[in-house]
Amino acid sequence: MKQGIKMNWRFVWGVFMVLFYLGMAFLLFFSNLFDIREGFKIAISILFFAYGIFRGYRMWKNSY
Repeated sequence: MKQGIKMNWRFVWGVFMVLFYLGMAFLLFFSNLFDIREGFKIAISILFFAYGIFRGYRMWKNSY
């Protein structure tokens, strides 16, 4: 019988990592900060975005 989300370091780290992966995806996709080929940049940003969504879903599913 869990009541709400337990705020522990593991949860905080999980939220940080989800935000990191989503942030890297948007940074790769929308900026010219990294000097890599366009197709490779898009592929890596899609992978970062998908993995960030996957980690967020797993964290949300396991927290309730």
